[in-house]
Parts: sequence; structure tokens; C-alpha cells
Amino acid sequence: MSFSMNTSSESDSYEKRTRGGHKSRGRRRSRERGRARDVPNAEISDKINTLANTLQSTSKNLNKVDRMLGQYREHTDDQAEAMALLRENLEDSISQLQAQRLSRHKSDSRRFHPTSPLRDYRSSPERRRRSHSSVRFKDSRLTGEEVHTLHQSLRDLRCDQQRLADDLGREILRRNRADIDTRRAMENLSEHMTASQRQDAVSSLVERRLQELELERERLTPEKRVPDRGRRTEQRAAVSEELLERHKIQTKDTDESITERLLQVERERTKMEVELERARRLLEQSENSRESLVQQVEDMRGELQKSRRAQSEAQRGRLEASQPIGPPHGPHAEREERRSPPGGTDRSDLEKEVSELKEQLRRASVMGEVEELKRAVSREEKEKIQLSLQVQELTSDLARREQQQLRMLEQLKELQGCEKAEKRQLEEMLEESKRSRDELKTRAQEAIRQWRAKCKRLQKEMEEAAGERESSHGQMKALSQQTEAARRELAEILGRLAHREEELRRKDVELSDSRQRQLSLEQEVREVREAYSSLEQETRNQVSIHKRLKEEIERLEERVDSQARKQQKDQNQHDELQNALKQVTSSHAQLVQRLAEEENLRKEMQKSHSDLQAKLRAVQEERAALGQQLQLQREVHQKELDNIKAALEEGKSKKERDLQDMLKLFTQERDEMQKHLKEVKADAASDRERCEALRIKLDRMKDECDKLAAQLSSEEDAHSVLQRKHQLLREELDHKIRSNERRRTSESELMLLKEKVSKMEAEQEAVLTAMGEELDLACQNLAKNGEDKLQAILQKPGLVRDPHRWLAETKSKVRWLCEEVRERNKREQSLRKQHQHTKDQLKTLRHARDVEQADFLQRLDQQENILQSLSTEKQELLDRSRSKEDEMRTLQDRVLELEMSTRAALDRLEDIPEKQSLLDNFKDLEESQRQKEQVEQRYSKYKEIVWDLQHQLDESKRKIQEYRDEKLDATCRSLRLAALSSSIKGSGPFLSSSLRSETLSSSKRLTALDLNGTSFAD
Repeated sequence: MSFSMNTSSESDSYEKRTRGGHKSRGRRRSRERGRARDVPNAEISDKINTLANTLQSTSKNLNKVDRMLGQYREHTDDQAEAMALLRENLEDSISQLQAQRLSRHKSDSRRFHPTSPLRDYRSSPERRRRSHSSVRFKDSRLTGEEVHTLHQSLRDLRCDQQRLADDLGREILRRNRADIDTRRAMENLSEHMTASQRQDAVSSLVERRLQELELERERLTPEKRVPDRGRRTEQRAAVSEELLERHKIQTKDTDESITERLLQVERERTKMEVELERARRLLEQSENSRESLVQQVEDMRGELQKSRRAQSEAQRGRLEASQPIGPPHGPHAEREERRSPPGGTDRSDLEKEVSELKEQLRRASVMGEVEELKRAVSREEKEKIQLSLQVQELTSDLARREQQQLRMLEQLKELQGCEKAEKRQLEEMLEESKRSRDELKTRAQEAIRQWRAKCKRLQKEMEEAAGERESSHGQMKALSQQTEAARRELAEILGRLAHREEELRRKDVELSDSRQRQLSLEQEVREVREAYSSLEQETRNQVSIHKRLKEEIERLEERVDSQARKQQKDQNQHDELQNALKQVTSSHAQLVQRLAEEENLRKEMQKSHSDLQAKLRAVQEERAALGQQLQLQREVHQKELDNIKAALEEGKSKKERDLQDMLKLFTQERDEMQKHLKEVKADAASDRERCEALRIKLDRMKDECDKLAAQLSSEEDAHSVLQRKHQLLREELDHKIRSNERRRTSESELMLLKEKVSKMEAEQEAVLTAMGEELDLACQNLAKNGEDKLQAILQKPGLVRDPHRWLAETKSKVRWLCEEVRERNKREQSLRKQHQHTKDQLKTLRHARDVEQADFLQRLDQQENILQSLSTEKQELLDRSRSKEDEMRTLQDRVLELEMSTRAALDRLEDIPEKQSLLDNFKDLEESQRQKEQVEQRYSKYKEIVWDLQHQLDESKRKIQEYRDEKLDATCRSLRLAALSSSIKGSGPFLSSSLRSETLSSSKRLTALDLNGTSFAD
């Protein structure tokens, strides 16, 4: 039954896990698909672990069934021996009856009195009438007592066997429960370790956060326009260099701190593994101690059986020595009849002493078993205390890890604060650039307006400067071309920024994954705490069990006292019987030799009795020691109870004081509230009086306001007339001032325009040179083989002054750049095709893997069905064994009936056909023996089936290992392809950092897979 319960609980837990796993599966992004494919492998490994655990439990239960069958076999052998003895005794009695019948028929002429002491035939010696058909022996009582003692010994054996079987069953159930609880705790700890191993490094989180900040910073940067592009590019380059340097410094610091933390985490993980190994060793030691206890119990049973066999053989020898050789005749028979009763009493006394010694031996064996069970319980309590200490250490380690995680989060917050400060600085710089740009815009707009006004006023001067304007138009066209090239560069830069944004989004996804893992870790910590609470509850249950054991020990002590009293009474009776024996030896001189032999036997029994008394003294001393220990424990518990009562009384007194203080405060507050209410009522009455006085004042003020409003209206009319006159005069003055100011501003604007034209020409030359240098740099970056063409295309000094030549050379450079870009695009397309081909191959491999996985799951389901069928068959075997035990009970009842029938046969010699019923009963016994052999054969077959299942499990483990190796090869290939694609897509520090993060994550996955493989192999 324990095996079926274990398998059902483990199957339920497995179904819950698989349901949770299927529910938690969802579609994630392209980067998370590789991780999602690892989930079925973990489920398969969990399923295999559960199967291995169930097989181990089945093997343990089968071993237990083996032991029970061995015990049952020994018991049946003992019963068969007892039945053989009964058969021999019955055959002897029947042969004696037949011999006596023949002797009686032969000696009809010379009749003698029967040898039965039950009837007195001396009163009627002259009667020649035939007596009853019942023939009685001289010592017929001995055969009945022997049968009764044998039957009593069988009953005692059966009771002891049932009691020990119940104790063993309870102990096995308790051990199984403890094993299940420890196994659950170990599974929770192993899951926690695997989850902690699968965590991403903190460096990836920091890099993701930095890239997010860079994305936000790049989003905030507005598009730059053409006039101030030269200065903005220089500022941008300087800012980017500073940011890169800061980023490198921060990444170095974070990498160093992260490596140190990773080393610490690995050390803690190794410590946890060592502690888990210690816990496993302790569990193995507990199992070995349990097996040794079972073996000791079996040894004690063997010793008891040997002692009982020796006693039965001694009784047989005595009976054979005491049986008469033949029936005596005449007056000598009468003398022996007179002398026989005291000898029979001696034998009965000896048999009573033997039975008492048997009972003492049984009690001593029971006390030894109780002591062994106490020792086993103390050992298990020590082991549980050690396990609780280990669980406390594990919880402390988990708390330390939580503190470390909190420290890491605080450091991340500090980094975020630094980044926010840098972001604010950048925003301030951007705002300054916006202000300068707006100022330039306003100035340019004002200059254009002034230029148009001057063009209208000075058309004659513009006609003279038409040639100069045409040249300026050419320069503007060149500038427009430069702006187009700059726009292209901006498009390229925006493409790179988009690529970086994608990388930052990926890292955001990884951040969310890490947060989810952190939440899962917190949930696991809660589960570990719940397991710890359950362990504490179990310890409380064990304390209650310990109390029950103490009560049982007290009961046993009372029983021992009662047994000691009985023993003293028996000893007194024994002394009286010894006195009677001395009197009998003085009166009967002919039986001196037999009495001497019996005295030797009695001396041996006295020696055994003295040994038993010494053992009893040792047991009493142990009982006294246990009583002292119990007294000490009671005193300790009494002290604790007194302390608890004192604490409760103090708590009650404190609560009463607090209640009294609260009542006092409540009464004070109530009085204050009443006073405050009275004051409020008085204030309300005074406020009402004030309101009435204020209403009267308001009415007076309204009348005065109406009068003042009439005066104001008249004054406003006069003021409006004066204001109109003032406005007309002011407009005339303003017109005169504006005309003077316009004249002055026109003169100053002419001077400013001339200066701006000279500045624009200088800026144009600088912009053209910068554009040429940037084009040269782009060509040099793209050129690998065509250096000769590059030197021919490169810009020569002095071309900026000639815009036509500069435009021609820029066109040639742009064409060359377009050709290079086309070649690069072709290469990218070819590499993308190769990448797509590899993706297709990986898809086919994954499909094949899924098919194999489905087949493997089907096989696992089949194996589970086989295990369920095995459990049902085992249940049937247990039912059959119970039915056989019932049959054994019926056989015992039949043995009792046989005893009754033997007594009836002694009373009635003519009812000899009952021997046929005895033979039928023996045939039934033989049939039960055959059924037992058939059950053993079926049990061996089931054992072979279990071994086959274990072999299949080993093969499935080997296949899973091969599949993991293939998966490792596929992941290595995918990593290489990812590295090639990332190297083709673009260059830069952020791309290299993303590659590093990918390679780090892939290596971590590989290490996690290796660790899972090693744990599975273990």
C-alpha cells in the first residue's frame, strides 16, 4: 500500500508540473526561441527523474516484500515442523492403541486391571464384566499437555509475529514518509540550484540599461540643419568620444565587479552541492541503520526459534525417558500406581518452571527489542536535528544571496543615477545648441528681410551686381549638392542608430527575462520557507510522538513491576515445591537415581534462573536510569511550564494595565471633547451676533458703493475724452521716431551684410573642405583593394576655390562609393542566403528532434502504464498473502479440532476412521504449500519485469545524452553563424559588445546544459 501511495503522489506531482510547464509555454521573440526549446528537455529530465525515483521505490518495496516472504517462509517451515511433530505423535498414539488392543485380545484368559488411575477397580475384584471400551494409560496426561504446550507455543509465535509485523509496518510507513519529505526538500533545493545557475549575469543587465539610455539620448537629438553643420559635427564627435570613454570605464568597472560576484556565486553553489552530498550521505546512513535494525530483529527471531526448538527437544527427551516399557502386573503394579502421583507432580512442577522461564525469556527479548527501538528513535531524532540544522544553514545562505542581490540592485540604482546626471548634462547641451540654432535662425530671417528691402530700394545697385549674384547662385547649387551628400550621410547614421535601437530592444527583452527569473527565485525562496515550516511542524509531531513513547515506557515500567511481583510469588511457590520434593525424596528411596538426574536438571535451570535474575537486575538498573532521565526531563518541562505561565501572567497584567491606561485616556478625551463642544456652542452664539451686525454694515456699504459708482461713471467719460486726444498726439510722435530709426538701421544693416557675406564665403570654403575630407574618409574605409583608384579620386588641395572641379570630383567619389556599396550588398545577399540555408537545416533538425521527443514521451507513458500494472499486481499479491494468512488461521483452527479429535480418539478407540480427516487436512496443507510456491514463482517473474524496465530506463538515459550532445553541436554551429552575420552587418563598439553578450549567454547556456547533464548522470 505504501508503494501505491508513493507512486500516486509522484504521478500527481508530475502531472502538476507538466500542466504548469504547458501553461507557462508561450510565444516569445526571435532571440528567446532558443531558450524556449530547452524547456521540453528539462521536462524530459524531470520525468526521467520521477521514473527513476518510482523504480527505486519499487525496488525498495520489492526488497521489503522479499523479506516479508522470507519471514512467512520461515513461519510456514516452523508450522510444518510442528505439524510433522503432531503427525508423529498421533501415529505413535494410534500404534500404541492398536498394540494394546491386540494385547488385550490375546490376554482374555488372564485379565488384568487397566492402568488408568482415574477409576478404582479394587472395590469389585469378583466382577468378570467387561469394562468400557476406553483404554487409559498411566501417563495419558503427559501427551495432552505436550499437545497443549505445542499449541500454546504456536499461538505465542503467531502473536509475536503479528506484533513484530505491525511494529515493522509502522516503522516502514514512518520511514517512507520521512524519505518522501526529505526527497521533496532535496528536489526543491535542486530546482533552486538549477534556477540560480540559469540566471543571466549582471553585466548583461548593465549593458542593456546603458544601451537604453543611449537610445533615449539619440532619440532626443534633433535633426541638424545645413548652415551650422560643421560646428555641430565637431561637437558631436567630441561628445561621442567622451561618452565612449566613460562607457568603456564603466563597463570595465562593472565587468570586474560582475566577475567577482560570479566567482562568489560559484563558490556558494559548490558549498551548496557539498551540503547536499552530506545530506545524501546522512540519508544513506539512516537507511543502513534501518536495515541493520531489521536484521537485528530477524536475528532475535532466529535465536528465539532456536531456543524454543532446544526446549522442545529437551521435552521430547524427557517424555521418551519417562514413558513405560510395558504394562506391569500384579501387586507390583499396584505399588507403582501408589508411587506414580508424586512423580507426575514433579514433572508438572518442572514444566511450570520451564513455562515461567519461557515467559521470562520472552519478556527479556521484548525489553531488548524496546531498547533497540529506543536507540533507533534517538538516532533518527539526531539525524532529523542535523537535517533541520542543514536546512537552517541553507536558509541563511539564501538570505545572504538575497542580500547580495539587493546590493547589486542598489549598485544598479547608483549607475542609473549617474546615467541620469549625464543625461541631464546632455539635455542641457542640447538645449544650448537649440538656443544657438534658434538665434541663428532669427538672425538669418532678419538678414533675409533686410536683404529683400534693400533689393527693392537699391534695384540699380543689384543690376550692377548681377554677375556677382550669378556666381553666388552657382555657390548655392554646390551647397545644395553638399547638403544632399550630408543627408545621405545622415541616412546612413540613422540606419546605424536603428540597428543600435534594435540591439537595445533585445537587451530590454533580456532585462524583462532576468526580472521574471528573479521573481521565480523569490517564489522558490517562499517555497523553501514553506518547506522549512513543514519540517518544523514535523519536528513538533515527533516531539508529541516522543511524549507518547515516554508514556508507553511508563506503562512498560508498571508492567515490569507487576511481573516482578508475580516472579516473587512464583519464587515463593517454588520454595514450597522444593520442600515438598525433599519430603518425596525421603519417602521414595527407589526413585533416587531419577531424582538425582532431575536435580541436575533443576540445578541447570537454577543457573539459567540466576542468569535471568541478573538480566532482570540489569533491566531494572536501566529502568532506574530511564526513570531518572524521565524525572530530569519532567523537571525541565515543569520549569519551562512555570516560565511560560509566568510570562502569560505578565502578559495578562500588561494587557490589563494597557486597558486601564486606555480607559483613562478615553475618559480624559471624552471630558476634553465635552469642554470643546461647550466652547464651540458659545463661539457659535457669538458668531451669530457678529453676523447680524455685519449684515447691517453690509447694507450701509452697498448704499455708499452705489453712490461711488455713479461718480465713477461720470469721471470715466471725461477721462475717455482726454485719452483719445493723448493717443492722437502719441501716434504722430511715434511716426516721426520710426522714420529716423529706419534710416539709421538701414545704414547699419548695409555694413552687417557686407561682413556676413565675407563670413559666409569663409564658412563655405570650410564646409566644402570638411565635406571632401569626410568623403575621403568614407572612401578609405570602404576601399580594400582599389588603393590606386583611391589615390586618383582623392581630393587635391586648392579645389575648393574652383567649385566646378570640386563638384566633378565629388561626383566621381560618389559613383565609386555606390559601386562599393553594391558589391557589399551582393555579398550580404549571398551571406543571407547561406544563413537562410542553415536556418532551414536547423529547422529540419529541430523537427526531427521533436519527433524523437514525441516517441520518447510515448515510450515513457507506456513504461508508466507498465508500472501501474505492476502496482496492481503487487496489490493482488498482497491480497493473496492476506488470504493465505486467513487460510493459516483456519488451519490453526483445524489443528485445534484435530486436538479435540485426538482426545476423542483416546476416549473411543473404535473411532479410528478420523485418521482419514487428519490426512485430508495434511493434504490441504500440502496444497497451500504448492500455492505458496506458485506465488513465489510469480514474484520472481515480476522481479524480472522490473529489471527489464530498469534496463529500458538506462537505454533511454543514454539516448537523451546522445541527443544533448547533438544539441550542443547545433548550438555551436548557430553561434558561429550568428558571429558571421554580426560581423557582416556592421562594425562599432556597440556591435562588438552585443557579440560579446551573445557569446557569453551562449557559453552560459552550454555550461548550464553540461551541469544539467552531469546532475542527471549522477
